[in-house]
Amino acid sequence: MKPTYGRVSRYGIVAFASSLDQLGPFARDARDAAALLHSIAGRDARDSTSAPVPVPDELLSLPASDDEAVAWLRDKRFGLPREYFVAGMDPDVERRIRESVAFLEDAGATVEDVSLPHTDYGLATYYIVAPAEASANLARYDGVRYGRSKRLEGADFIADYLATRGEGFGAEVKRRIMLGTYALSAGYYDAFYVKAQKVRTLIKRDFDQVFASGIDALVAPTSPSVAFRFGSKMSDPVSMYLADACTLPVNMAGLPGVSIPCGLSEGLPVGLQLIGPAWSELMLFRAARAFEGLTAGAPWRDLEPTALAETDDPAGPTPAERAAALAAVAR
Repeated sequence: MKPTYGRVSRYGIVAFASSLDQLGPFARDARDAAALLHSIAGRDARDSTSAPVPVPDELLSLPASDDEAVAWLRDKRFGLPREYFVAGMDPDVERRIRESVAFLEDAGATVEDVSLPHTDYGLATYYIVAPAEASANLARYDGVRYGRSKRLEGADFIADYLATRGEGFGAEVKRRIMLGTYALSAGYYDAFYVKAQKVRTLIKRDFDQVFASGIDALVAPTSPSVAFRFGSKMSDPVSMYLADACTLPVNMAGLPGVSIPCGLSEGLPVGLQLIGPAWSELMLFRAARAFEGLTAGAPWRDLEPTALAETDDPAGPTPAERAAALAAVAR
């Protein structure tokens, strides 16, 4: 779950892009993720961007029964954005998404084709705004007051500064700092950063207009492909960035979205993305729980990552013991 911008405090994290950074829960299913969001959401005086919006207690009471969860879908209206089926999408990924849409319709929901015309600019806009803000945020990590510090014997502070940032940041971080610094430079600020912010407003307006038309939520692929091997795209970072084409517009608009598995492609999970208007996390979790109910008998639902059991620590506390310890601290 990626909550609405401002739903969860960002206090304590390393700032990357201040207008985009968000925290959200990962969990095995919708009910666990909803309970976790309920615990971490809410206004925090230590983060001025956290919003004083009430957190619904219904997040803790999503239906345990599959039939009850699926019944929620009746008469709901979902939008299927045509722009999210991008060129080069894995055919199996598109097939799984289309099958998921059919499941929703069979359960009584209506799925309508909709258009978000500025989606095509989401990727380019993000990779101007995010590196620009990262460049500004990470400037403080100079080895003087923040982060690690590299000291070279007999060298001046400039050499220490260059060594600190040279060793402390990885290749991708350096790439984004350089892109962001370029976009914020005097000759290009208006041409790149200011224009990107204007396009960002148009992207958000697309979503607002669709939801104002009566659409409850959007349904789309989470990514145009399944997970690629670690390091396989480092020589071509642009192709790696394209994997985010379906999620970046939502982040640019500050809206909530949730990704749930909807099948397999090449033996790897395909993500179904549900997108809602601001502060609609409860509705999205209800939709996600309903989809879990629709696919309860699917064979891929019981699959786990290879060697997952090896990560268990038999000497560590059980989930129940951790919960009891947290409850004791709260008292």
